[in-house]
Amino acid sequence: MLEKETEVFNQKLPELVKTELGRFVVIKEDSVIASFSAIVDALSYGYEKFRDQPFFVRQVSLTQQPLEF
Repeated sequence: MLEKETEVFNQKLPELVKTELGRFVVIKEDSVIASFSAIVDALSYGYEKFRDQPFFVRQVSLTQQPLEF
């Protein structure tokens, strides 16, 4: 699940580091939809916009840490 969004994030990461460093991006399918300074805002946006559909949220950083929920 979310393999496509993970791939999009990894492909766009060099560009995102230049413009969105430290922010949380919301990705749905093959598009970066929005970015936020706080994870709670990114998650709230995703839940409101996509309801029960899966979406991807990740912080843009120079080193990526595995996330567990």
